[in-house]
Amino acid sequence: PTYLAPPHPTGIAAAISMTQTEETNAEQVDAGATQTWEPLNFRGVEVLAPMVRAGTLPLRLECLRYGADLVWGEEIIDKKLIGAVRKENPTFGQVDYVSPREQVAVFSTCPEERSRVIFQLGTANGQLAAEAAQLVCSDVRGIDVNMGCPKSFSVKGGMGAALLDRPELVADILTTLRRTLPQSCSLTCKIRMLQTTAKTRDFLQVCERSGAEAITVHMRQRDERPAEPAHWDEIIRLWDAVKVPMLANGDFFSRHQIDEFWKHCRKSIASPGEDLATWSSEGPGKVGPCGVMVARGALWNPTIFCRGREPPEFEEMVRSYVRTAVATNATYQNTKWVLAQMLAGGTGVTVPTSFQGTPMKAFNRQVSAVKNMAGICTAIGETYEGSKFPQRSHTTVFYRGFQSADSNGKSAEEPKADEAPPAAKRQAPEESSAAKRPR
Repeated sequence: PTYLAPPHPTGIAAAISMTQTEETNAEQVDAGATQTWEPLNFRGVEVLAPMVRAGTLPLRLECLRYGADLVWGEEIIDKKLIGAVRKENPTFGQVDYVSPREQVAVFSTCPEERSRVIFQLGTANGQLAAEAAQLVCSDVRGIDVNMGCPKSFSVKGGMGAALLDRPELVADILTTLRRTLPQSCSLTCKIRMLQTTAKTRDFLQVCERSGAEAITVHMRQRDERPAEPAHWDEIIRLWDAVKVPMLANGDFFSRHQIDEFWKHCRKSIASPGEDLATWSSEGPGKVGPCGVMVARGALWNPTIFCRGREPPEFEEMVRSYVRTAVATNATYQNTKWVLAQMLAGGTGVTVPTSFQGTPMKAFNRQVSAVKNMAGICTAIGETYEGSKFPQRSHTTVFYRGFQSADSNGKSAEEPKADEAPPAAKRQAPEESSAAKRPR
């Protein structure tokens, strides 16, 4: 499907308004699993990859507004979600899934992305996966199972890339999810290549038979690091192993590289007589992988999703991200981390040498030194109106003291703008040890 990205807001107040533009569609959210959706069409899509720390609500919204067709959230472990409480956050026009134990929002979403956000689940158990997915499925468009993360915290728990060695467990997880999820909720998975092409093809077929509606293949093996080039040639030997759509992931750092990938596919796969002009940044041909999933390229510069139009200037891209971070109650710690990635750039992504006339290295140090969201806004030339937000907004302790229900059975509420809880008065949240751990 073709999605029309809404215009970017011109200020923080407008950004807050944007996150609430679909508030009148509350019935859609309340209806949840009963919402009727057409099956997702993955042909020609460009999507945001799940990225720990990066794939939070602000970056997802920015990517959608620049033209991403779908966005994946960062991986959330099943047990972590199962313990969370769904909390309406009317101040920011969003829904937060809050952990009473950790007293933080483990996942946040809003109506603007409802039909285009995929929740990625980390799991090694079909029943736990189903229990977790049932909690969030009414607020997202689909559930994706992480089968490719090689990090030790995932693998040691039997999740992520560890699942590549356990096809029987994969089949149980996917079939359990498909059986328990509403049909309106899409089910997908993201894998890595196995040791041989034949093994990868066999694994893909297990996923397809078990209910996956689309599969993303990260074109690296489990033991290969991001610095090693992705194996674009391998996707050409994999795409026809299954009938469900296959998305390619790996080394899409710029529009040029996305174009080069489709040229590579065109030369290797296109049938005689096929219109080669259709293989472009606008999408693939009739055969081969159906779309691309972009990770670091979108983190460094989310305007990578701009197709057929000029992207905004770098400084406006940065300001727009911060406005959206403010509008969605992102923590200043996470906002700083994402900004550090944007300001540094990466492979194939060159950043300007200065920001607002300040040499980039010096500007980066300024941003790194700030201790709150107001400081970030000041650094980039935006106004932060703190009086409009509840106490502890934009910090990791916003939900400090949160309980799922008090002794009277009433749901706990987020802090009010004129209420500074005793804990906040004793110690500034920005300086607490918890606040120093970016999420």
